[in-house]
Amino acid sequence: MTTTLKALTLATTLLAAGAAQAQERLTMGATHSASSFYAYQVGITNFLNNAVEGVNINVRELGGAEVSTEALLRDEVDMGISVTSSDFAAMNGVEPFRGNADNLRTLFFFAPLPLNFVVAADAGVDSVDALAGKAFNPGGRGTSTERQVEQIMETVGITPDWLRAEGGDALDAFQNGQIAGFVKGGNHPDGYIQQASSARDIIFLSLDEEQRNKVIEAYPFFSAATSTPSEFYGETEGEVATLQTAIGINTTTNLDEETAYQIAKAVFSDAGKQAASEVYAPAKTIDAAQLTIDAAVAPLHEGVIRYLEEAGYTVPDDLKAQG
Repeated sequence: MTTTLKALTLATTLLAAGAAQAQERLTMGATHSASSFYAYQVGITNFLNNAVEGVNINVRELGGAEVSTEALLRDEVDMGISVTSSDFAAMNGVEPFRGNADNLRTLFFFAPLPLNFVVAADAGVDSVDALAGKAFNPGGRGTSTERQVEQIMETVGITPDWLRAEGGDALDAFQNGQIAGFVKGGNHPDGYIQQASSARDIIFLSLDEEQRNKVIEAYPFFSAATSTPSEFYGETEGEVATLQTAIGINTTTNLDEETAYQIAKAVFSDAGKQAASEVYAPAKTIDAAQLTIDAAVAPLHEGVIRYLEEAGYTVPDDLKAQG
């Protein structure tokens, strides 16, 4: 083979390798498809695939933040749905996680995540205490919502008759009158709750101040929250008091810095906010960059830190991985 032919062969091989690298697919672990957050994940990945050169992300339904994060830590996905409670558990080796996930990184958070305790208006339940012994779904099976509600109810000493089910099956059970209610995390309006209210009149239950404080003391990844759901659905007047975490997307140190940087730049841009609000209406009022800093439990990915600091945000030292 001549020197010129060898050079051409090498150049062709390098170009082919570069094209293959550019087309490499990334996978995002997703929540269950009945959730409005699944629609958000599909919408934001479509946006990223168009906005970030060389990024090609597909969404894989897994069922919730805990199972998605477990898949992430097994290198089965490249990023996934994240909730502060499951990040806290992974970082600290708390069930269902084993060992401290030192390589877990925050990519971004996109919404605060209040827990909505929803019951049928005709179920004879007018308080969280009255859920004792009632057929009730704590959130989709395997989701962080399910575990959070278990933690809350155990802390305040209330034991419903739990219905364990996937999100869609729990919605069917509520609409068919098999359960008194359910918990759904999210801001209003929420598509899942709207579907529930189309079949049965609903009310929202509040946790009292003593209950909220007791839970926050036991689980510091929670914070107090209020909402006025009657603006959108239901018969509950005035404010409803509950607890909240935050929901977003996590990743690991395996994701390269430049890709994380470009994703953060796109998501936190005005175009990213617009794309998010088209599939998740509350996003139009949320500063996702500041929420990411305020809510993160796991360290921020180094690419995210680079973008935030370039954009003028202050990143606390405790969100920067040591070493």
